[in-house]
Amino acid sequence: MQNLLRILGQTSYEQRRREITVDGRRISVCVSEECWNALEDISLQEGVSLETLVANVARRCGRRSLSLELDLFAVSYYQTASLPSGGLRDVEPANLLPC
Repeated sequence: MQNLLRILGQTSYEQRRREITVDGRRISVCVSEECWNALEDISLQEGVSLETLVANVARRCGRRSLSLELDLFAVSYYQTASLPSGGLRDVEPANLLPC
């Protein structure tokens, strides 16, 4: 735990903006660098592109803030993965969305 707290103390929460295409529309999304890194890792784990993952979250969330929903999705994904009952083996990423 101390190691994790040390790492968190060194983490930069600088926001980074990316352009993503969702249903043929270019949208601008701004989340922390750490969130982008987590989303990239999740997309690799799930075998989808980052753009596809973000588009799926965007489609499910309607009018709510996509930036916030991406943060919540990443946290939900890793919380589910840490469960002792098997984690993500039988969970579809879209089912983790709070929308």
